[in-house]
Amino acid sequence: MDGLPALGVTLPQFSERPGPALDACRDAGRLGFAGGFLFDHLWPLGQPERPALECWTLLAAVAAGAEPGFRVGTLVTRAGLRPPALVAKMAATVGQVAGTQPIIGVGRGDLANRAENLAFGLPFGGAADRARAVEATVAALRGPLAGPPSAAPEVWVGGTGPGARDLAGRLADAWNGWALTPEELAAGLAGVRQAAERAGRDPASVAGTWGGQVLVAPDRREAEARLDRWGDGRPPAEVARVVAGDPEEVVARLRALGDAGAAWCVVATVATPAAEARAMLAAAAALGGWPAHGRIG
Repeated sequence: MDGLPALGVTLPQFSERPGPALDACRDAGRLGFAGGFLFDHLWPLGQPERPALECWTLLAAVAAGAEPGFRVGTLVTRAGLRPPALVAKMAATVGQVAGTQPIIGVGRGDLANRAENLAFGLPFGGAADRARAVEATVAALRGPLAGPPSAAPEVWVGGTGPGARDLAGRLADAWNGWALTPEELAAGLAGVRQAAERAGRDPASVAGTWGGQVLVAPDRREAEARLDRWGDGRPPAEVARVVAGDPEEVVARLRALGDAGAAWCVVATVATPAAEARAMLAAAAALGGWPAHGRIG
């Protein structure tokens, strides 16, 4: 891949009001970002005292106010929270509201989600049960309930383990690797495409995508200072995975991910006000030629 991948942003949903997410969606569209994405959490991870807006309800509202051609989606919706057929019907409805195909990333969640599920009266199965739920949800999103082929959602499978890579290769449009390095992304995508080939699919038809935390600041020194403050008390492994730097450095990192096979990079900005971060990234990315709206296939 030559040049930058399509760039998406995560939208602010850990709030009592939908206004910030709707405003961020409109701002991102005006700046030329390719899409806006929501997490599927009923509270922020490990923070049950904080508010959170429900993913799919907010997604429909975001879709209604998005710029024409701006993609909306989930990164990721957690399989098992809702019956697969219902997810497919919801995706079709969001696509009708948006007027363009939504991007539905699907994942199985992990042990950090257990307390969240149980607090809301939702089951939390073992790893094998949750993996089966992901496959059933992806299959439903590929079926008639998700709409005709021309309007069906684009389906990504999220996860860095071999099961997620195998499922993405067999059934999905793309695989999403969270917070991976370019080298890790390239290696994972090779495994995805091997799975696609074993399933009789064209390996090149399955794309790689990336999502992760990004810290952009006006200069490198300020980026380092903000990362130090933001990272205080957080797991060192999480902090080490943040893509941090001045706008040109961050865009160069995103370009490297594109060269490694990422058709999309979805950034979750941290430590810098989100509107400021979006503006800096959009300005820096435009210097290299910016794809207006991303689509796989």
